[in-house]
Amino acid sequence: MNISGVLVHARPEQVAQVEKQLTEIPGVEVHAVTENGRLVVTVEQDSDKMIADTVLNIHNCEGVLSAAMVYQYGDDDTEVTPKN
Repeated sequence: MNISGVLVHARPEQVAQVEKQLTEIPGVEVHAVTENGRLVVTVEQDSDKMIADTVLNIHNCEGVLSAAMVYQYGDDDTEVTPKN
């Protein structure tokens, strides 16, 4: 499981359209939207590559000026055993 926080800056006049586009991308959840075009988004995917591809898809949405990853957490679901 990989979770990333992304700050998206959109054209203010297109922020509603951008929010709609983002909610249609699998693994993307919009948490906050401001009138001046800023959106707080999380992305949850199975791998780092899928996170990167999703952030690129966000950046390529019409009306998006920038998409910056501000946080990332990754868990490979493997148990670590200390060496003796």
